[in-house]
Amino acid sequence: MRKEKKQIGIDLLRYPELNSRIHPEPQINEFRRGLKKWGQYKNIVVDENNLILAGSGLVEAMRLEGYKKADAVVLYELTEREKQKLMLADNKIAGLGIDNLKNIETIISELDGDFDIPGFDDDVLKSIIASSAQISEALDDYGKATEENLAEIEAHAGANEEGEGNPDMSDLERKSVICPKCGAEVWL
Repeated sequence: MRKEKKQIGIDLLRYPELNSRIHPEPQINEFRRGLKKWGQYKNIVVDENNLILAGSGLVEAMRLEGYKKADAVVLYELTEREKQKLMLADNKIAGLGIDNLKNIETIISELDGDFDIPGFDDDVLKSIIASSAQISEALDDYGKATEENLAEIEAHAGANEEGEGNPDMSDLERKSVICPKCGAEVWL
């Protein structure tokens, strides 16, 4: 196997027919945030025919951001089987890492509230560094009805009872199933 680093036109890159990773819109949006902050800092991997072997989500984000070229490592002389195994391994190995929560907490604390980090939600980051008093206060109020939603709760109080609040419910036959694990009857 031979390899080389080079830039390749985005329009020349091809997605694999059987990609083992799905890139939902929220992930693509986070890739885009990262591209806006830092540009492309990680190479994609392609074969000699510009088939993407690693980095298809990044390439999609680059397309949407208007990139014309991508930094790539080109792998030559791989068999189809080797290409498939590389794609599977690249995705699986990345998922095997474990977050060091203590180090993450330390780093986040040192950021002093600057939580514009692609891949992270601001509220989650704030909760990581919240004091135990703040967490206890939030838990004390969790699940309590407020004046704003009490009227809505009362309006819907009878909606789940057969025939009440929903005239169409009286025509339906109520069904149940037996839980195979505990034997309890569960009403649908």
